[in-house]
Amino acid sequence: MSVRSPVVLRIHSSLTPALLAAAALALAGCGGGSSQPTAHPGPSVAPSAVAPARVVTSVAGASTTAQAVADAGSLRQNANGVAPDLLALSPKAFDGPVRAYRAYSGREADAMAPIVTELTGDLRRGDRAAAKETWGRAYDRYLLLGAAYGALGDLDAAIDGNPGGLVGGVHDPHFSGLHRIEYGLWTGRPLAPLVPWSVKLQHDVAKLRHVVRTIPIPPLEYATRAHEILEDAQRDMLSNRDAPWSGEGVRALADSSAATHVVIGTLRRVLSGRGDALADSEGGLRDLDAELASIRRAHGGTWPTT
Repeated sequence: MSVRSPVVLRIHSSLTPALLAAAALALAGCGGGSSQPTAHPGPSVAPSAVAPARVVTSVAGASTTAQAVADAGSLRQNANGVAPDLLALSPKAFDGPVRAYRAYSGREADAMAPIVTELTGDLRRGDRAAAKETWGRAYDRYLLLGAAYGALGDLDAAIDGNPGGLVGGVHDPHFSGLHRIEYGLWTGRPLAPLVPWSVKLQHDVAKLRHVVRTIPIPPLEYATRAHEILEDAQRDMLSNRDAPWSGEGVRALADSSAATHVVIGTLRRVLSGRGDALADSEGGLRDLDAELASIRRAHGGTWPTT
């Protein structure tokens, strides 16, 4: 069954403009600044394979530009000389949501640690079937972090990086983490050479448990993540780009939807009463979840691979 259905893609395209509008409406006029200290570079685990931060210039699924969305949420007058009645929020309004998210992501990182230890044990025993199942649970936990990925830099590349852009491709020494192990498991490579990569992943997840609890996340970046989690899921997961060997794109989309629910949940107080963005986004997520549940039922309660 092809899971890149028009229904799934249509649901996501309707979510993106609503969520980005919510971010713009909430932050217009505050400059995207933060009441938190300036971020310092995180631990350098491996040369970064992460692309430079994207500058949002358009809104997927909408005819307007990102700047127009931002202008609509600010106190700038429109062409008719009428200013919106929504007041810009202080960056401090995001202190509570970011604090709640840090606590959540810390719990997810904590839960990932013993799973990766179990994965190392599976590989040492030479149990490929068990290792595949354990790998899937570790991948779930990392994807459930959701909003943190953009702020983790080299640590994200070490845990969840792909070989694209690396000189040696899948054999490059800087290709590590979940997808290095995925490649070995699903292509029939010997399991013993994967053990050191799993041990390294254990060390990186130990660092992750500290970093996600302390990393500064600017308000605009956090609000924008609410739509980017699903945007990236559509581009990288349903396309089979992020997990090409296991084909777990649908499972990854479900994890991304769950992470989006968490981020929006922390922003409910901030976004309540600010246009229709919150209601539209939550409605779109419910539709997406229903579509995913239907796909899973059609496959006997398991996620189909792509």
